[in-house]
Amino acid sequence: MKKIACLVACGLILSFGVPVYAADDDDSDDSGGQVLGSALMGGLLGGGLGAAIGSASGNAGKGALIGAGVGAVGGTLMGANQADQKKREKQERRYEETQYERQQQQQYEEQNTVVEQPQIPKDAKVKKKIIRKYDEKGNVVSEEEVKD
Repeated sequence: MKKIACLVACGLILSFGVPVYAADDDDSDDSGGQVLGSALMGGLLGGGLGAAIGSASGNAGKGALIGAGVGAVGGTLMGANQADQKKREKQERRYEETQYERQQQQQYEEQNTVVEQPQIPKDAKVKKKIIRKYDEKGNVVSEEEVKD
């Protein structure tokens, strides 16, 4: 009879614990809450599993306590690792978005930069022409002589 009650308790813990754990919000910055939730979930699952294993040997209480302790420690470590991983991924996304915005701004500036060439009067007599190429700041990049 004790074994059946213990198995029912384990089933209830698993059925209530897993949906609560799965409902964790991915966009939240509350890493402490995530670690605490993982520790509680690990403790519940470990306690249930320890009680089930302990009931087979006649020590369901000891098994539940040991399982809860081990599960809580494991859940804490796993929750901290997941929180750090989410934080790194979020920082990488922000960096990539910033890089993309800078690239878009640079392309926009390159497309909308107007470089004015010096004008030669039409009535001037020219025996040779000098073709100059300028950068976006107006500095001469190269010169080429063309004979008429």
